[in-house]
Amino acid sequence: MACNKRIRDFSPKTQCREKRATEVIAEEECKHKLKFPPWHIPYMEKHRIYELFHELARELVIQQPADHVLFLKQILLQAVNSRDVTRIVILASPKVNCIEIAEQMGAKTRKLVIADEDINAFYKPRPRKDLNPKQFARVLGYLIRNKKASSSGWILAECVKTIDEAKAMLKAGILPTHVLHLIPPFLPPLCELMYCNVHAYWPEYRRNIMGIRDVFKHCLVEVFLKDQDIVEVITRCAELTNIRKAIVPLRPTRIVILGPKGCGRKTQAKMFNSRMGLIHVDFEQLLNQAWISDSELGKQLRACKDEVCFQSDLLSQIINKRILEDDCLEKGWVLTGFPNNEIDFRHLDTLDTPPNRVVFLECDLNVCRERLKNKRINVFTGSETDIKLNPELTIGKKLAVHPKDRIEVINAEITYYCENYGYMRNYCGETATVINANQSERWVFECIAALITQASPNCPPRNPCKGSEGSDNLLTSSGTTESIVSQKPEKPEFLYKCK
Repeated sequence: MACNKRIRDFSPKTQCREKRATEVIAEEECKHKLKFPPWHIPYMEKHRIYELFHELARELVIQQPADHVLFLKQILLQAVNSRDVTRIVILASPKVNCIEIAEQMGAKTRKLVIADEDINAFYKPRPRKDLNPKQFARVLGYLIRNKKASSSGWILAECVKTIDEAKAMLKAGILPTHVLHLIPPFLPPLCELMYCNVHAYWPEYRRNIMGIRDVFKHCLVEVFLKDQDIVEVITRCAELTNIRKAIVPLRPTRIVILGPKGCGRKTQAKMFNSRMGLIHVDFEQLLNQAWISDSELGKQLRACKDEVCFQSDLLSQIINKRILEDDCLEKGWVLTGFPNNEIDFRHLDTLDTPPNRVVFLECDLNVCRERLKNKRINVFTGSETDIKLNPELTIGKKLAVHPKDRIEVINAEITYYCENYGYMRNYCGETATVINANQSERWVFECIAALITQASPNCPPRNPCKGSEGSDNLLTSSGTTESIVSQKPEKPEFLYKCK
């Protein structure tokens, strides 16, 4: 019996079954998602590697060289410079003086303006209407290359008149980054420089404009001209052309929201958590948990006592431990309550996954104080209630003012934020975005959400190892804080008060 059992276990059929099971297990293991180290994506975002490879691939597909390796070597430096070049097409009704707007925009942004008359001058023996779409695209490409507009950017005004011309332009590799459709009011004042009399091109414009918009829908921006003069329109168009959509959506999104106490930082973080699934990293809550823990970090925090607010390295370790957890790495996060000064910010930027979006909420300080003055805490449940907005919720409940919401605490924290606001803004430079928080909660949320879909700012990244003018401290490459001025900043009373 034992012999038969042994033969049955090692029979060819059993061995084949075991081999197949091993292959299935190996195949399933290959299907598992690869987990990259968390610092890979921040590095690519910081140096804008996505945009660089997108520009290389675009030039490679358009030019189609015989030796693609040699071409990539030669085009690399040009791709680095051209990934930030703005290429604009202006679509406008014949009622709009499009040429005047384009010329003033070109003078302001230092870009080449190509108008329909330039194409007519190039093909002077033949009228413009006799050019087929391929010839139009060929002439347009020649004008752009001959006038060296590829490196500085260009503006096309009144050039694209039909759907076929728009398609031929894209097929020839003339790809705009922005298409501005200037929409005038129903009865524009013809006495202004921005408008002109309607000419014979009007019926053709009506037939083709919707199709042209559809061809350029990936980069189309509408600009309404009602109640604006030409200076305001040009300023608005220049602002819109500075905003570019992200080539690759940021995954994961890492946002830090800063602002005075009462401006709505936590409210926005909770909205992002409920609507977009981002993890709300509440620094105050993390600090309280770390303070009472028996870990080595908790012992170090308790040893600092009231000086804990100066220990930026310890405070950043609390955040680093949380944002390296799987949910934050996969879904992204929104940080509130930290940093509170420039040194905090520098330590935050040395983490493996630093924030890729920085938002400053600017709010009237009197409004902030009013919001906090009306906030009450249920002493039994701990829930928050605004007695001004929800007076009916105060009936039959025992409410009290939280110790953190006393007027002296509020004034101390707001004063400390105002003292350090300038240092943090100078350190962030153009990598930060300022949003008016006096508006409604939904308006502020939509502004921050729109920021996520945009490309990374075209500016140098933040450098935590480089000191800034007026800064009291400098973070060295080893991660330690080196004092430039021996005097410490004023101690923020009530800040990081753990109980």
